[in-house]
Amino acid sequence: MKHHALFRHWLQRLMAAAGNRAWPTAMVATTGLAHEGPNNPQASPGTTHHPRNPFSGFMRKQDGGIAPFMVLALGGALLSTAYSLETSRMTNDAAQVKRATDVAAMAVGKAHLMDGERSLEALAPLAYNYVKNNLGMDSSLAERIAQDNVSLSRETDEEGHTRYTVMASFQAEAPMLGAASEEIQVSSTSEVVAKSTEIAIVLPNSLTEGDAELAALRRLFKGFANRLLEGDESDERRIWISLIPFSQTVNVYDTEDPNRIRRWATSTAIRPVELTTLFRTGIRDLSDRRMPDPMTERLCLNRGLRLGENYFWDQPPAGQFTRVYYRHDLPENHPSEPSISWTGPNPTFGQASGTNDIRYIIGDVGCPRAPLLPLTNDLEKIEERLDEMRTGFNTNYAIAMGWAAHALSPNMRGSNGWGDSELPLDFATEDNTDNVKIMVMLANTTGNWFDTDAYNSAQVGSAIDGQSTGTGQGDTEAASRRFQSLCNSFQQRKLKFHFIGVRPGDPSEFGRVLFDSVAGTPLRICAQGTGSMTFANATSFREGEDQIDSLLTDITDKIKHEYYVRLVE
Repeated sequence: MKHHALFRHWLQRLMAAAGNRAWPTAMVATTGLAHEGPNNPQASPGTTHHPRNPFSGFMRKQDGGIAPFMVLALGGALLSTAYSLETSRMTNDAAQVKRATDVAAMAVGKAHLMDGERSLEALAPLAYNYVKNNLGMDSSLAERIAQDNVSLSRETDEEGHTRYTVMASFQAEAPMLGAASEEIQVSSTSEVVAKSTEIAIVLPNSLTEGDAELAALRRLFKGFANRLLEGDESDERRIWISLIPFSQTVNVYDTEDPNRIRRWATSTAIRPVELTTLFRTGIRDLSDRRMPDPMTERLCLNRGLRLGENYFWDQPPAGQFTRVYYRHDLPENHPSEPSISWTGPNPTFGQASGTNDIRYIIGDVGCPRAPLLPLTNDLEKIEERLDEMRTGFNTNYAIAMGWAAHALSPNMRGSNGWGDSELPLDFATEDNTDNVKIMVMLANTTGNWFDTDAYNSAQVGSAIDGQSTGTGQGDTEAASRRFQSLCNSFQQRKLKFHFIGVRPGDPSEFGRVLFDSVAGTPLRICAQGTGSMTFANATSFREGEDQIDSLLTDITDKIKHEYYVRLVE
């Protein structure tokens, strides 16, 4: 029975009781008998008549009529008070339960973010406990809500978001109104919103990474990918991972896209002038399958190598790559690599003329055997690519970072880029923060030579832009400026950057090795905001594996917090 119906019911009973009342005789006499007097023929003889005061007569007439209305007014006031008290109590109870279901719905949504595979049966006790522990100080209310009174349901809305509804029922009682108890149901709904997250993982495949080191990297990043992707087929968690193995440069060969080199590179990059005599032997260009790199499924090329150009990583790729790498070296230096020979001038100087001699091009050991893996959520593909990693040669960190940025750039979307019509997604903007792009980079920072070799020059035989030594090798000051410019471009595009390095000593102490002085400060620009720059106290990845795994777990938690839960009902 609703509250207003209860009020009307009791008011009717009170009025009925007032209407059936037997009023006192004196009250009837006062209002119903005529007064005796000379002007009244019914007046008793000998009775002295006193003229009536009209006002006092009126008062005598009304004395008996006021009492019933006083009873009605008093009863109505009491009933109204009871109604107000009971209504207030029921309203407060419902509001308190609503607050409790709000908290429970949010807690269940957050639990889903951390483990999207938990069943409703596993989450239901969590919902009940949050409801039970948020009912305030009213013990009677808590007694009326048992575990059977709390239910949890899950659905997927039109946008693919998971919604959880926590419903609690309780018996509302109104003893002062004498009414039967009534069941009231209160519910709250939370929505799990997962930002679309793209992660580029940058892993060294240099001369430092022998078999044991590569095995440690495989274990670490199979676990990392597994924590992000394994067992998660729900629509709302949109995560993709790209792998960027690197040495002196990055291999972007794709067996399903054999014409990539012709589509991306300029004609002069495919047929560099210094190899004119080689092309006269019948070799068509650097894409010829008889060349050592295509033979071993390697394609290493670049663009935007001058300071401030930042590899043009956020630009479309077609016809923009001005340098295709190859390795002019003696076969005996790397006997396991295929080679080709011809007679001509030394190509190191970038000229078509010069002293002729027997020249060799071998498989480029600075170009990793494992190619870049574009964004995917296929865990099997990620694990297979990790297994393909092999020991390389020297290290160029900035070039690797540039290719990781390419892996996240929406201008590499479609058939002209990585071949995916959806990925990479658009950059985040002030108006659209739903897309998150993250770079995770690992490096052994104990070396004393990096980012200063000829791979950093825009053209073969030219000086590295920004160098001041004039020695043919770029100096560390130019390398530091390149890092800084690149990190600024990441910040402008809202890329998040996590760096994990290994080196012996206190992980929080900077400036002890060359890496710190050249790249340390610029990389902290990359890591500004929600990024990170951390180190493991170790000389190798294998030695620091447990520390690195802990740091990767921290990064995993940060990535998972890119998702959020909001209350919608």
